[in-house]
Amino acid sequence: MKKKQIISTEKWAELYSELSAYVENKCYPNRVSHNKKGERIEETENDFIEIVDDVETILNKFFIKGE
Repeated sequence: MKKKQIISTEKWAELYSELSAYVENKCYPNRVSHNKKGERIEETENDFIEIVDDVETILNKFFIKGE
């Protein structure tokens, strides 16, 4: 197996945020996930947390989160 690349915590957060939002939009294309203030709606929170966990599991296969 190829050696994992170390990426900064900032880059890690950027990657999982972008990928998680992408997956959420693909899985739930017509769902409103945030209110007018930009806050996540409680009904969508558990789905998003599950997506984030899955995305982080995938990222862990290829990268090491650095400092």
